[in-house]
Amino acid sequence: MPEYAPRRRHDCVSTAQNNGVRSQIVDATLKRSFLCDYVEVVELTNQSKISYRSGILSDLSDFVCVDLKNNFTIPVWLANRTTIATTNETAHFVTDFLLARIPGKLKLYRGSDTADNETLYSIEFINMLIPSEFTAHILKLKKKRCIMLLKNVDATNGHCNGTHYIIVSLYDHVIEAKVASGPCAGSTLLIPRIPHVSQEMEFPFPFTCKQFPLKPAFVLTCNKAEGQTFEQIGIYLPRQFFSHGQL
Repeated sequence: MPEYAPRRRHDCVSTAQNNGVRSQIVDATLKRSFLCDYVEVVELTNQSKISYRSGILSDLSDFVCVDLKNNFTIPVWLANRTTIATTNETAHFVTDFLLARIPGKLKLYRGSDTADNETLYSIEFINMLIPSEFTAHILKLKKKRCIMLLKNVDATNGHCNGTHYIIVSLYDHVIEAKVASGPCAGSTLLIPRIPHVSQEMEFPFPFTCKQFPLKPAFVLTCNKAEGQTFEQIGIYLPRQFFSHGQL
């Protein structure tokens, strides 16, 4: 392996030995380098990793929602603030963290998933999958909080994909919400559960999710945030954001 220190992060991988024998592969590892004597091993527990990540998210939340204790009762104030994440998985993780910091009674909505061949793929496994343009299996909501619609429900009256709403009431089978801003601000929409069929190119097997077509708007992915305007924005990038050569 090249034995010099000033290397870029994505180059810190041992050189591959194509068709090499065992001795050649071992000689190419880091342990055979003189740099190995200067390597310090630090063992992190799961608790320390969680504490570090929680500290970052706490600081990010304080930046995006300044003086949250005095403003969380103002729905429009919350609707004008968001955090941008890279993937749906990251967005759901940050949403759960931020939602726990906002006072209010939490209501859970569990989706109903079905597959054409449930003998090969269990329902428990399907519940873990999150198709694009759809919400998670377990939807966590609070009244007077901002949500975003993920489907075109009534486009002629402004109820379309990407519209932000303020939750008015949380019922078992329907959610009542009002448009937060724009020319249709204040108009009410009753949102039911609707089925969503996964795309053929996204998963190797088709399945159907029946859930409310919405998600909390505390955190948005980069694609969903495109073209929208907010007063305060935070960016959470736990992993590489750009592909190689883009930055």
